[in-house]
Amino acid sequence: MTEKFTVEQKERIVIESFIATNIAELCRRHDVSVAQFHRLKERFLEGGREGFGESSKGDEYQKEIDDLKRLVGDQALAIDALKKSRHGRK
Repeated sequence: MTEKFTVEQKERIVIESFIATNIAELCRRHDVSVAQFHRLKERFLEGGREGFGESSKGDEYQKEIDDLKRLVGDQALAIDALKKSRHGRK
């Protein structure tokens, strides 16, 4: 089943299930067994798109965010040190 649907299709099926009144009918329309659907939904709820195999991009973004936070923190410390050294000279 993993190759049968794209990430977007899996996502659409699970999201559609949130408003569906009949899960069996939803599964028939998308040619998915009820067991497969429940696995998709569980994976989706556990990790959203990451649960469907797109975690590497998210990991890259998180690393970049962490690096930028560190950089901002370093700059804040440098600015604070400069301010303190200026006040000490007056």
